[in-house]
Amino acid sequence: MKKISYLRGLLLTVLVIISIILSYSIWKGQPNYESIDVKEVEKTAIDKQKTAAQVFKPILGQINQDGEHYQTNAANFVNRIAAQGRNFTFSEVVSSGKKTSSEYDRLIHQNGTVELIYPNNIPFSIFSQIYELTGKELENASFNRIVFDTNTTEAGLYTVYFTNDREDTIYQSSLPQKDVAVIKNLVAASKDDGDMVLLDAVGTSKHSLFLSKTPPDIKSKKYIIDTMDISLFTKALFPDVSSVKNEENSYTDGSSKIVLDTDNKVLEYINPAQENANPETQTEVKRASMIQDSFNFINEHAGWTDEYYFTGYDSTTGSANFGMFVDNLQVISGNGMSQISVTEGQEAVYKYSRPFFKLDYSIPRESDEVKLPSSATVYESLKNNSNIDITAVQMITLGYKMSWVEDKGLKRIVELEPTWIFKYRGKWFDAGVKESE
Repeated sequence: MKKISYLRGLLLTVLVIISIILSYSIWKGQPNYESIDVKEVEKTAIDKQKTAAQVFKPILGQINQDGEHYQTNAANFVNRIAAQGRNFTFSEVVSSGKKTSSEYDRLIHQNGTVELIYPNNIPFSIFSQIYELTGKELENASFNRIVFDTNTTEAGLYTVYFTNDREDTIYQSSLPQKDVAVIKNLVAASKDDGDMVLLDAVGTSKHSLFLSKTPPDIKSKKYIIDTMDISLFTKALFPDVSSVKNEENSYTDGSSKIVLDTDNKVLEYINPAQENANPETQTEVKRASMIQDSFNFINEHAGWTDEYYFTGYDSTTGSANFGMFVDNLQVISGNGMSQISVTEGQEAVYKYSRPFFKLDYSIPRESDEVKLPSSATVYESLKNNSNIDITAVQMITLGYKMSWVEDKGLKRIVELEPTWIFKYRGKWFDAGVKESE
């Protein structure tokens, strides 16, 4: 019995010692973080990420000076004013309320104003990521023009208007003299460079359009494209790429799908379970959130390939659209080759459409000078088109039309042909007016 008691005591002593050693090891031990395979959790990068300032950009500058109106698409002028604005000291933004169309036009186009014009309405909630803006009750507000009033004031402050063409609403802020001096210097330099085109105002039932009678000369462009590896998109868009099956020109994991248009090198991702039945009923706050989410979604997989600007939100489909731009001119295509479109669903993306190529190398030797008709001529053509309500035409400006160059069906080269484009009920279209003879 004594021997058994002795062995039992010895065993208990050993177990206690082992327990103490293990507890100490756990307490002192450090996990080997370096052994974690971080590659398994990295998101697939398609190409580039971009900031809000690189995507929510103006496309036109208009100067209303000495009783005349001038306009330019020149990136040098437009981008420099937009960039300088990020250093400006804006006072609190306040609402000036809704105006009549004539009051609205008179205020923003008055003598001494400089306008930055954006492709479409931008929510203040997004734009405050670019400019340091503060103000009350801006969550429901958006704008498509920034208007700097450079007229001298006794108070030493200069008015800035954030205006919305669609709703005729105006939000107002102010700047100190030193900031307005920067704008005046940029305007003077641009006029010296010869970038400005003299315009005539043409009245419609809602707003004035500013058009030129001078036919412009613009060079066409040709680019060799770089086709992107589809596996980059399958890895970025499907949660478990190992479950993805290839079915001819489509890929699916059983719940969502990528369909390829191989003729135009455009893909569409769709997740049917996320469909939102009534996107047109969304509030302004929700729309702003969806635009932000769409921008974030593309950034999450570094999906920005060429230059893409925000060109508008389609309330009927719930889609945020980002158009391709070259030399600050929008590229139009009827088959999705020049647009990234994101439709947010109930909890995640419902649809995602985009080209799976990017412009790689330009071919300067094949660039031809193209003489277009004047914008005034384009306006008359649209006015005579029975399918277009001329009072709903919001803007006419220069752009490019993208098409494939015949190269034995290989689809390696695209052409950007200069054209006039117009904004009609919030969407952008090719005017389809032929070259001037």
